Amino acid sequence: MPDTTALPLAQALLSCLCAELGETVGGPVCYCCLSPGPEPMDCGQGPEGEGTAWVRVVRTFPTTAKFPVPANDPNRCVTGLYAVELELGVFRCVSVMDDDGVPPSCEQRTADTEKILDDAAAMRRAVVCCFITKGRQAIVGEWRSRGPDGGCAGGAMTVTVEAGDCCPPAEP
Repeated sequence: MPDTTALPLAQALLSCLCAELGETVGGPVCYCCLSPGPEPMDCGQGPEGEGTAWVRVVRTFPTTAKFPVPANDPNRCVTGLYAVELELGVFRCVSVMDDDGVPPSCEQRTADTEKILDDAAAMRRAVVCCFITKGRQAIVGEWRSRGPDGGCAGGAMTVTVEAGDCCPPAEP
């Protein structure tokens, strides 16, 4: 039986993120995927756009009625709730030094910064649209920039989401 706690939340957030990125300064990304672990810095380019976006499950844990406080009871389902911490992020191509050793102009660097910060705003909108406006408790973590490295830069953020019943009824 597939996971019914973290996977549906990760898939929903990915769908919201991919849709939001289509409306950004950078436009749609080439790859918008679930990731099993930390995403390597890759900005990807293709006919659909440029960039890589991901959502991954960082951790799941039982929580108390005071979400997202972790439950300390060894009986992990005593509270009936689980929390899922998700990471979402985007990498984009950015300007680099040219073959003559000339660094990107201020205009190029400003355009790269605008693109990355617009992606950060898209991540925040994805969380709000996917969870908060639908009445699901979610705590948005901080967004952190990453890179530039190898012509890629971007950022990632976390969100902790109330997943509901940690002990669903047994199937008949």
